[in-house]
Amino acid sequence: MLESINTLEKARRVNFKRTAEETVRTPGTIDVAALNIGQYDFAREDTEASVNFKEVLTYIMGEMAPIRIVPWKKIKPLMDSGELMSFGQLHHNAFLYHRYLHEGWTAPLRPNHPIAGGSMDFMNSKGEYQKLSTISDHEDCNELNDEEENQVCSVYYHAAKGHWLVNNIQKEGLRHPIQGHTNGSKLSIHPGSIRCRVYEVMDEPEFETVVTDYENKFEDVPALSADELLEYWRGIGNGQGTLSAIWCEHEGKLEFSISTVAGLNFREEVFDFNKKVTKLCSGKPVNIYIGYDSNHPELFDVSERSIHASIERMRSGGVASEYFNDYKVEVKKLDINAISEYTREYANQSTEFTYSRFLIPYLENYEGFSFFMDDDYIWRHNPLGLFYFLDPDNAVACVQYDFKTHAETKFNGEKNVSYPKKLWSSMMIFNNSHEDCKKLTPEAVNTWTGKQLHQFEWTDKISKIPHDKICTEGYEESFNQSHHAIHYTRGGPWIKDMDYSHINMLETYDKYKNQLPKGN
Repeated sequence: MLESINTLEKARRVNFKRTAEETVRTPGTIDVAALNIGQYDFAREDTEASVNFKEVLTYIMGEMAPIRIVPWKKIKPLMDSGELMSFGQLHHNAFLYHRYLHEGWTAPLRPNHPIAGGSMDFMNSKGEYQKLSTISDHEDCNELNDEEENQVCSVYYHAAKGHWLVNNIQKEGLRHPIQGHTNGSKLSIHPGSIRCRVYEVMDEPEFETVVTDYENKFEDVPALSADELLEYWRGIGNGQGTLSAIWCEHEGKLEFSISTVAGLNFREEVFDFNKKVTKLCSGKPVNIYIGYDSNHPELFDVSERSIHASIERMRSGGVASEYFNDYKVEVKKLDINAISEYTREYANQSTEFTYSRFLIPYLENYEGFSFFMDDDYIWRHNPLGLFYFLDPDNAVACVQYDFKTHAETKFNGEKNVSYPKKLWSSMMIFNNSHEDCKKLTPEAVNTWTGKQLHQFEWTDKISKIPHDKICTEGYEESFNQSHHAIHYTRGGPWIKDMDYSHINMLETYDKYKNQLPKGN
């Protein structure tokens, strides 16, 4: 039980005046990690408990740093400039997610589990409970003890939660804002340690954060009064339920929860969602296909190197990290010369893989999930993080560009023709077993028109990857924090006899080119 300061008399015994760097205490003040300030019932505002809550809230807010409701559009520029640190999007989470996704799903605790409380468990693809640590084939791994096992299961649960959150928010909207405080160059978040990464990934301008602003990073956003804060939470709960709050001593902020949201059993939703995605894997880990063109074979090598390097950077330390750091994504070369079923004549194509990309579900026996990307994608951030945007009920995910202008010519000198859904197929994530993907047979890929294939006439079940995840050279001039990769649509030094002096950001290509073994 938390110590309560649910009356004004008790609240006055606590020193709420503090800075972001230190906790200021005076003799006689209460010194505990957290204090409960009571509950406010929106349907019964005249009860003693509600009246006391409002009095205590008003007093505390008069003593502490200002509380502001800050939209994401105010936070993102500070992260892009480096004034605030990134939340890390979902790069690390995606690495852990894909390590275990095809193996099984996060699950409620098994009967008689030695660790109760908020712990999570794991079921393998056969629907049997299994210790997650026993999946690793790393030679140095031994079965973990219960506490360590619980931590690994928790890590996987939170990685899976990111995928569920992105899809849930896209369908139902944001249920609850995140909360945090400014501290130096950090916007420290709690609760909402996964939602803040989802914020950064989804990049929705109006997503809101309740910020205790010690550093006055957002001084252009008005500070709230207690009455305004109550009205804000009333709106979040649609005028229903009760609002609870605790004073967090170490962070120097109030944390709020509203019963209409807290009562929702989202954990069960995460379990069910993760199980659904695991079953669609059919026991196969996600793989990545890169288009291969024999006219510039080195580009495949550079792109592949950038993928592995970006994923390797997402490996992490800590408890039992050796159990999941053995993961390495499989990258496949989409080479038409190795696909006997591909018989389409080479005509009106920019690359050898212009049409063969649509054979990927067939090549994977219509099982699992596969990325495809043009060979002129060079990756800075983990591409696996984009998987979170794939709705498992959809056939494919891609960046849904809406370019109004483009270069007059392609990298090969051909006229650059504008058409609907231009560049959509340059990077795709296939849900290979989807009924629409099963339409992509060798006969279809060999005979259908470019319009039928590249304008996705074979499906309307398309998940949207945000435009700002890919930096399209020629349209954007520089990377920002959101960009996972550069797409060099106008060519580069891999094109024989091309003058590439006008191409931007080639230092990224050169970086990975220089990492290849000599001779590549």
